[in-house]
Amino acid sequence: MLGGGQLGGFFAEAALRMGYKVAVWDPSETAPAKRFATHKFNTPFNDANTLNEFVSTVDAVSLEWENIPVELVESIQSHKPTRPSSKSLGLAQNRIKEKQFLRDNGFPVSEYQVISRPSDLVKVVQELPWIVKTATMGYDGHGQWRINTEQERDHMSSQITGEGPWVAERVVPFEMELSVVVVQGADGTCITYPATENKHENGILRMSMCPARIDPSTELAAQNLAKEVIKSIGDPGVFCVELFLVNPDQILVNEIAPRPHNSGHHTIDSFSISQYEHQVRALCGLSISQPIRIGSTVLLNVLGDEATTLSRVETTDLILKTGRARIYMYGKESVRPGRKMGHIIFSGDDIEVLEKEASEALVVLSVR
Repeated sequence: MLGGGQLGGFFAEAALRMGYKVAVWDPSETAPAKRFATHKFNTPFNDANTLNEFVSTVDAVSLEWENIPVELVESIQSHKPTRPSSKSLGLAQNRIKEKQFLRDNGFPVSEYQVISRPSDLVKVVQELPWIVKTATMGYDGHGQWRINTEQERDHMSSQITGEGPWVAERVVPFEMELSVVVVQGADGTCITYPATENKHENGILRMSMCPARIDPSTELAAQNLAKEVIKSIGDPGVFCVELFLVNPDQILVNEIAPRPHNSGHHTIDSFSISQYEHQVRALCGLSISQPIRIGSTVLLNVLGDEATTLSRVETTDLILKTGRARIYMYGKESVRPGRKMGHIIFSGDDIEVLEKEASEALVVLSVR
């Protein structure tokens, strides 16, 4: 596994359960996935000696994070099966390439412009609001600036940081944000999980509901669109396609993640096969099977200092008392505002009841 965050940790747990051993390469010695690793590599991703040792240690390689250096993946995939490959990773790392790929293949995307200098915003951004994003290295709201007024637009050149180019996207007046986890096997088999309904806060995923509260025809359209996007790339592995539901007749593709997704954590609890077991299966050339849904879920992310609140016995007990909540903490040692420290899954039959309990839990976590 390249990358040692919580996604890699859940992958490692699934792999260990199935009888495999896992090697994790991440520069951080305390990366969450290393709690489950047999082999741990702690050097930077550009360390040539580690590359040779890593390749000689493993039989196959997968990705946990889309900011893994493409050059590293290109080197590894020439020696060992790497799923997904540098093709998917290269698209996900550059919003310009990703948008152009989607547009060239006929997939619906929101209006966007590529800008080389922040001063270009005055020329390309007319009808507001827009969002300016870094072309590379953006995640969880980092590297994004929203422009709501002409004054903000005109002064954005002093606010935008980093090196260009950037992507300016028109804000879509969507009804709902959706995500669909897609699994593609080495033999071309391609399946999807049902769409998940997502709510974001400051650019960070806060809550996910599955199944999404959409009609069956919209559900089918979302799954089919996501599947076609991944099939057009052609890489085996687990992916997440993030979508904007503008109206029942219009769904736009927002982003593609070449890895399991935060909004798919619930598959551990609510499906016969989780996205992480499917990541193991796709990597090892095992069968990709349509999973069976066991129940409905609402996921609540635990962010920043909320983890400290949750560490109190009385807080934990208050959240767990209904019997519908399961707590997953990632083992991260440092707490930062907005950092994903864990999540809570609420499982049952009535999605409205579960959302209410998740909202009540959020209030409890907000008490300092």
